[in-house]
Amino acid sequence: MKNKFKIILILAILFLLLAWSPWITKNYAINKVTNKLGGPNKNFNYLGENMQIKDVPKYVLWLPFVKAVYFPSEAVWFVTFYGGII
Repeated sequence: MKNKFKIILILAILFLLLAWSPWITKNYAINKVTNKLGGPNKNFNYLGENMQIKDVPKYVLWLPFVKAVYFPSEAVWFVTFYGGII
């Protein structure tokens, strides 16, 4: 009985840690998306205006297991807990 409780407790802690994903910081998520798009100096058509990615406003939201990086009124990318981009 105690072993089952320990296993369930460890799995619950692991699940919560992955859902929280504290290692995905705001800067890490923005850098992953920026690099996926070609780097900060790459041009991006933002709301009909051609500008460099570093000049596009970026916001980061926390969601379970991911951080959502979005350009307002334009696009959203999800950075997963393992560093992948969706």
